[in-house]
Amino acid sequence: MGASASREKFRESVNALVEIDVSPDDADFWDELWKIPSSAEEVFELITPEAARQLRDERFDNLATLFTQATAQVCQIVETPYNIYFDQALNCVRVLTRILPFLLEKGDLSGEMEDELVEQLCWGTGRFDKDEEENEDEDEDEVGDENKSKKLNKTDEDDENEPLALLVVHAAMHMLFLPQFTCDFFEEPTQTSNSSNDKSKGKSKSKSSTTFVPEEEPTDKEMRIEAGLSLRVVDGPSVSLQPTPAGIVWCAGCGIFPEDPSYEGQTRKYDRNRIEVLRLLLATCSDPLFCAAEDYNPVLSRWLDIATAADAPNAACLFYSLLNTAMSFEPSTGGGIVSNVTDASHLKLVELSLQILIVLLDCGAPGDPEPQVSRSTDQSCVDYDTCNKNGFNIFRSLLARIRTRRELSFLFDGIVRLLKTSYEGKKSGVLGGGSSKYLQCHQEVLILLWKLLEENPLFLQHILTQMDVNELVVPMCFMMFVHRRDPARIGLVHICTFILLKLSGERSFGVNVNKPCLVKLPCELPLFTGSHADLIGIVLHKLIVNGAFKLVPLYSCFITVIANMSPYWRSISLVASVKMVNLFELFSSPKFLFSSKLAYKNLSLLLEVFNNMIQYQYTGNQHLVYALIRRKDVFGRLASLNLSRAQGQCEKVYGVKVNESGMVSKKKNKKNIATVVKKSKKNNKSKSKGEGESKYSDEDDSYGDDNSEEEEEEEDDDDSSIEENGFRSDSYANEDGGDEEDDDDEGEKGYFTPTEDWLNELKATLPMETVTRLLQHLIPVVDELCSQKNGVVDETEILEVLKDVTLVGLLPVPHAIVIRKYQPNQYTSLWFTGFMWGVLFLRCTCGEGEYMKLFDGDGIQLFQVANTGELLHQH
Repeated sequence: MGASASREKFRESVNALVEIDVSPDDADFWDELWKIPSSAEEVFELITPEAARQLRDERFDNLATLFTQATAQVCQIVETPYNIYFDQALNCVRVLTRILPFLLEKGDLSGEMEDELVEQLCWGTGRFDKDEEENEDEDEDEVGDENKSKKLNKTDEDDENEPLALLVVHAAMHMLFLPQFTCDFFEEPTQTSNSSNDKSKGKSKSKSSTTFVPEEEPTDKEMRIEAGLSLRVVDGPSVSLQPTPAGIVWCAGCGIFPEDPSYEGQTRKYDRNRIEVLRLLLATCSDPLFCAAEDYNPVLSRWLDIATAADAPNAACLFYSLLNTAMSFEPSTGGGIVSNVTDASHLKLVELSLQILIVLLDCGAPGDPEPQVSRSTDQSCVDYDTCNKNGFNIFRSLLARIRTRRELSFLFDGIVRLLKTSYEGKKSGVLGGGSSKYLQCHQEVLILLWKLLEENPLFLQHILTQMDVNELVVPMCFMMFVHRRDPARIGLVHICTFILLKLSGERSFGVNVNKPCLVKLPCELPLFTGSHADLIGIVLHKLIVNGAFKLVPLYSCFITVIANMSPYWRSISLVASVKMVNLFELFSSPKFLFSSKLAYKNLSLLLEVFNNMIQYQYTGNQHLVYALIRRKDVFGRLASLNLSRAQGQCEKVYGVKVNESGMVSKKKNKKNIATVVKKSKKNNKSKSKGEGESKYSDEDDSYGDDNSEEEEEEEDDDDSSIEENGFRSDSYANEDGGDEEDDDDEGEKGYFTPTEDWLNELKATLPMETVTRLLQHLIPVVDELCSQKNGVVDETEILEVLKDVTLVGLLPVPHAIVIRKYQPNQYTSLWFTGFMWGVLFLRCTCGEGEYMKLFDGDGIQLFQVANTGELLHQH
């Protein structure tokens, strides 16, 4: 049968299923359907979303038979993996992949959309038809026996009592390690016969002959003890976390080492089949997409619960296969670009492996990082009591218990290698050329990085003490900078911010980012010579003044990252110092300061940055001190702020006026922040010249960049972007569950009105004493130097004087260093779940061919989906 003939025959079969009732007993129809050679593209093209929903809603019996028989076929191939049935099995995999998301639209997490027929089909028992051929019934009994033998604390049951949902998930996990289909046939030469469990597919082997368990190195033990983790020996029954047999793992790295005698090396000849089965596994785990965000619970998904249970087939092998395939990928010199078919298939496998892995790591309860070892096998394990707890996820346990320096370094190097492709291809100028494909899974890599930082305490400790964490900082800063105004990449900026916030809570991070930044990024960053701390500061400044409006809630996080670094920031560059003072001037402007009751907290954090660098890192930070001196008027105005002036500024900027009753009324003249900031700068300059600061006013225009014209253009761009966005500092408005008292200080139009209590709270909160004393002492010193030079003073001379000045006895007693750490909560966890599925939805919708879209946007409930044209344009 030719390709066109088979395609037409498959079309006729699909039309028949949609239009008429086909009996499950019509053996000729069903046998012919499964034997029609069809590609994945044809299956997805001919079974349209409309056809799938029509089957579900109008011809459910046909859909039930289709689902039941396809599941039976894949179960059969698992038990009898003969090459002649592989094409037929792939047809079943493709059909299941296509129809499962439409079943899950009305599945158990769909709330009001839940359908009793779908529930009975997926989770009922005895769905296999008794009139099927005898050999199919026998094969089904075998797979049921194998699954039940792996169950924890379960009695023997007939295969009919296993729901189809469990069978299809387990079959997919078996098919990922099927000899000659997705892995090489594995045979251990020294193996002894074990007739009860020894099958032709080579899955059950003697543990002693197939498992290579390296001894714990002294350095690994020291690292574990430093992290407060003790090694516990389990005497009772347990579930092994060791991949067995090692030979079926797709790639060496974590859990499997190249020197393992049973490992025979990586092979790519099964990549296409692995991709097909992984897509099926992703479809089975996608039910969170069809649940409203407010109703989502990470431990309620029965599909994911099956895939991540302790008895999930080949769970350890699957975990290490997915992880190692992604982390061992070696991008080409062109930023991960591939052109030939083999490399393109492997690139797709790498991306899909990351997607499946983060999905499996996103459900259930966190894993226990404390390692356990079975006394009888000396292998890493989990005791039965832990396995039987509600929400147990074997993949999260595996991730949490990666504990050797070798494995942790492998993970770090792999993540860095993948993230670097975000800018290396642009540096070489080859991205997007012709039909070449390039790595696009940077967001998935960032999610995996976040999971590692959250789940595995040894990983965080290792990358901060043994690796160069700046290799993570550079690509994250680059992606944040280039995507700061991209609506489709706002989530990427969020997760990079959360990662930086997590890292900045550790002292070692603040010390490490002082290393010189020598990488030249292919973006329009201001030229600077400095450290990675300077890079972070400059990028975060740009995100505030020239980022999308949706980034406003992150402003406090941006400044917190800078505040966490500031006690260890040894030598801030000239450019970064100007940016930091610019931020202070921006946040102290009336437009920002009076935008909400708690908007001044950003000022408090910035003052903390200046105080930390003055008190703990004065030597080497003369650029910052000089920048503070030049902007002394900003601090003076803030220190002398009184209620009448505050209310007058609020009226002038927002066009609101406070009446006698304390309410506000709106005026017609509402000014924008760009006008206010520019006018403030002009006033500062004219005032400075009138007070004798003209002595060093020549440096005012050029300080902060080598090219004054470029600096002025940049400031104009910054102001215009703020003017476009407007500003309302709501990042603190609902802090700690919301502050209802804020409403008392807002008028009938919702504008904040300064009050005496607010002003007292502001002055009590802002730590201005250190900066004030610094300015009181140093301004006369600089003025005297300028007088001696008759107003012609080189900038370097002023910096040398500031470097030699001693502040002993002039500043207040050094304050305690305060580091703010990220604290996980249910809201951020839900955000990560929504972000992850949003990324996967876009990748499976916009990143595939025209007919290979795994999900249809009409049924998604976890988040809002724009029309397909907008998605394709944004992506």
